Amino acid sequence: MKNSTAPPLFHVHEPSSPSFSSVPDEIAANCLARVSKSQYRSLSSISKGFYALLSSPEIYAARSQIGATEPRLYLCCESLRTDTRCNSWYNLMSLISNCDDDEIIEKGDAFISVDGAEIKMRTELRLVPVKDSSFQLCARSKEANLAVGPEIYQIGGINKKGKRSRSVCVLDCRSHTQRRAPRMRVARQGAKACLLDGSIYIMGGCGERECWGEVFDVKSQTWKKEILPIPSGDDDEFDCKFEVLVLGSRIYVIKEANKYAYDPKEGRWLLLEMGFTGIEWILETSGVWCVLDNLVFKEFGDDLWWYDVSCGKWLIVEGLEALRYTKVSCRYRMIQLVNYGGKLVIVWLVSPEPLYRRNKPPVIQEEKTCFAVIRLEKRLTSSVLAIWGEIERLSFSLVHGSYNPLTCLSVSL
Repeated sequence: MKNSTAPPLFHVHEPSSPSFSSVPDEIAANCLARVSKSQYRSLSSISKGFYALLSSPEIYAARSQIGATEPRLYLCCESLRTDTRCNSWYNLMSLISNCDDDEIIEKGDAFISVDGAEIKMRTELRLVPVKDSSFQLCARSKEANLAVGPEIYQIGGINKKGKRSRSVCVLDCRSHTQRRAPRMRVARQGAKACLLDGSIYIMGGCGERECWGEVFDVKSQTWKKEILPIPSGDDDEFDCKFEVLVLGSRIYVIKEANKYAYDPKEGRWLLLEMGFTGIEWILETSGVWCVLDNLVFKEFGDDLWWYDVSCGKWLIVEGLEALRYTKVSCRYRMIQLVNYGGKLVIVWLVSPEPLYRRNKPPVIQEEKTCFAVIRLEKRLTSSVLAIWGEIERLSFSLVHGSYNPLTCLSVSL
């Protein structure tokens, strides 16, 4: 006789596990904002809801609110494939160790031997064209480029007719879309731009004395009535090269002969008769420079230098002797120094010498764009301040001869 089990009198329902989709969007965005952005690609594949939330403005607002934004590099390159050369933007992988494997192309690692130690040049970076729907976003020649949070402002430049432009385009690096901002009062090419207290200051490149500089309010997306005149009464002085930098609450215009400071609260230019001796070295075309942590850094002669305002001298950043070996015995061109979320990124283009073979044509080796992430540290020894650098990462991207790197910017995503 078979044993039969009587059915239970009552059916017990086991509690179902809670679903993340039941969590309000505001709380979900706050949770996901704490996850590294390099993991977003994997998370987006879980469901349409995850994809929509991770692509929404709310997630970026939450990341900014809790201070969880991460730097990402964008490289502007001149295309060499067409007769009418155009400049395009490329997105590089985030230079951090926990990046997605999708973002790395295994091409083999290079090692540089220095005094018995080896510096590893990491796997090749992939340059991903920045596209809006089906077309690649382009940049104008001789435009001023400025990173403001997650966006890149493209100001002025040369239009399709070969003339100066008044246009201002904004590349949103969160969605890779482009929008137009209000046009400038005057057309400009090769102008200088800087950011101070939520306002973009654009100067020069117009030949207009009365409207030499303009001010754009980022929050309201409007041009202020405030107009910056030429700092000097001599118009010819600003037909030549000048540079603009921000230190503290002031904007400085550096010329070979004179230096000027602009305080937005005072609304006027001041001629600096003392101080900043030798700062005009940034005007040298053979090197690149940037401001980081209120200090001016410059690359020149295979070394990284910093400017000591207290004594008016340029001093070498210590601890980077190994980096010099990456540039010896090769032709290279400096592209940019970039403030990369408080660290310094050095970007340069290496053109290896051809390989000559007997009775055979020389082998032309591919150029590569190199990226060195440097962590900087201030050290005080015997009341003397020194800046030391440590190479955190050394990476490269092959050029393939199809484009010419022009400039590099860091945005916060």
